[in-house]
Amino acid sequence: MARSILDCAKWLNDNHAWNLLLYPRVIANYNLYQKEIVEKPEIMRSHPPGVEIELTNKCNLACTHCLRSLGLKPYEQGTLDMDGFKKLLDQFPYVMHLSLNGFGEPLLAPILWDAVEYAHRVRPWCKILIYSNGMHLTEDNIRKALKSRLTELNVSLDGGSVDIYKKVRRGGNLDLISENIKLFLKLRQESGKRFPRLGLNYVMVNDNEGDLPAFIQLAADLGVDYINCVTYATYDWGFRNSRTLDNYRNELAEAKELLDRTGLDGRYFQEWNSEWLKKDRKFGCNFFWGEEFRVSFSGYVTLGCCAPFPETYSYGNLFEQSFSEIWNCDKIRLNRRRANEGQTANSVCEACDKYAREFFDRTTDDTNEVKI
Repeated sequence: MARSILDCAKWLNDNHAWNLLLYPRVIANYNLYQKEIVEKPEIMRSHPPGVEIELTNKCNLACTHCLRSLGLKPYEQGTLDMDGFKKLLDQFPYVMHLSLNGFGEPLLAPILWDAVEYAHRVRPWCKILIYSNGMHLTEDNIRKALKSRLTELNVSLDGGSVDIYKKVRRGGNLDLISENIKLFLKLRQESGKRFPRLGLNYVMVNDNEGDLPAFIQLAADLGVDYINCVTYATYDWGFRNSRTLDNYRNELAEAKELLDRTGLDGRYFQEWNSEWLKKDRKFGCNFFWGEEFRVSFSGYVTLGCCAPFPETYSYGNLFEQSFSEIWNCDKIRLNRRRANEGQTANSVCEACDKYAREFFDRTTDDTNEVKI
């Protein structure tokens, strides 16, 4: 859908991106991408506007919905160095949304703040963000964040009460993180800066059933800028939701009422999609056309959060091949062709689609209606 001038102005202001207007080639690539994401050609001419580059896949927590707890797949652990980061980022001259994340804790990456500085210097129009568990959001890191050109700092909690948080995010300390967040907001106010914006994340998983309203209240009490809520998750590496549809309905309804009451900005707060309930639904996913483009610390282009490990699935390595070679290689073109035909594009997508269908089939009522 085309954006109005007011919508575009708000987006530019919210993302500290007015200087994007000085780079017509970046805008031209984005406009072409918007056209191609609808047309879904087998060969893409545009670059993905959003890129995730993993600085490290090491982490200090053991969340119940993470493969570190499930131990289902072997994977190589490691950390990207600055030379490697530069080589990767330099292949994306039109990136507008850069996430310095992956399957690890970015505040554990020694190059984090140097990477933010370099990214801003060579892509000054770019929105730069991280997702953190908040345990290492120390005063030193807060002051570095405020001096940097980081646009967003998102803290993942997946719980609003201490007991639920401890159950889901094993090894974390909600009271410590809350104090870290308070200090961040205090120091940001004292600095007179608007950025980085600070948000809290919540994924509805089995172990935090019923805790979303408490999370929203905590976010409102802390005074963060926004929250993100992912309402459904299923991953190739083993996590499966086991909630019921009524459970989701009721919790989301209560949460949305609380959002309205507190005035908190609930971003990415997804509605139920009735398409999942249709028995004749065909496979559909925009990933293969650049809706998400993820690069591991070792340079592999993977299937995003669905399968973040090259050991499971990869299109190639950006340290060994150029972006253009990978972006329209035979493997991804075959995936695009299959997706356009309504077929699951590969075995990983087949598992995701299968489990998603089973979840909705299992939890829907006879009327096939989903309302909140």
